[in-house]
Amino acid sequence: MAQTPQPNTPAPEFTLPDGNKKQVNLKDFRGKNVVLAFYPADWSPVCTNELAIIQETIEDIRGQNAEILAISVDNVWSHKAWAQQQHISFPLLSDFWPHGEVARKYGVFLEEHGISNRALFFIDGSGALRSSWVAENPAVAPGINIIFDALEEIQGASKEVRRA
Repeated sequence: MAQTPQPNTPAPEFTLPDGNKKQVNLKDFRGKNVVLAFYPADWSPVCTNELAIIQETIEDIRGQNAEILAISVDNVWSHKAWAQQQHISFPLLSDFWPHGEVARKYGVFLEEHGISNRALFFIDGSGALRSSWVAENPAVAPGINIIFDALEEIQGASKEVRRA
């Protein structure tokens, strides 16, 4: 497995389709903080719970000048059906083909299972990777506090830069 990108380096760029086959490029979010939420599979119980909690707090996340981009190796049709069924309003991106290419760039593709690990990557408005969280066990979802703590850290650093 490739190494995860190091903090304070440019986040690996990508373009992936969402459930509506719209191409979403990481560069399109410059000026916003981005949370990349890699997850193993649509329809699984842990992923369903994790993304439901994110959906419940999406307005608070967006209040931190941030957007969630959730990524798995499932295809666009699975993403579309799952998003509709779960009422998910943030993009679910398909890393289906080439299989796991973006997960590999971020060092979280689990070759032996053909899925991505559960992971969060926090990217600031300039496109720099600020921090990350990678599950030791993909069957365990992160607490939502990890997202808010990382976004607060990014916001705090942005305020310090503006004051300097």
